Amino acid sequence: MARKAKKMAAKLIKIHTDQNERFILPQHAFTTIAGRKKMTPRFLSTVDALLRRQGYALIDLHTEKGLIGVVSIEQVAQWNIPKMQDEVPQEDEEQEDDKVFNT
Repeated sequence: MARKAKKMAAKLIKIHTDQNERFILPQHAFTTIAGRKKMTPRFLSTVDALLRRQGYALIDLHTEKGLIGVVSIEQVAQWNIPKMQDEVPQEDEEQEDDKVFNT
């Protein structure tokens, strides 16, 4: 399985570099490229680990939408996503709880 995962990761990286942007494949196209009938969680996690070592991340939406994609970690770092606060002040949390439970 590790050999197929390495080949799959290499193919996905090649597709990404050829297109020079993120991409999403339908699940049947992904299974055709992988040469597998089923996408097991173990196989996908192995492919993801191999991609992450090379600077890419696997976007796994095959159970929800039937899609699997690849994005460069560098691209994700450039997205303008605000950082989450580490801690919510206790007072704000209590006020929000009061709003939710008193309506």
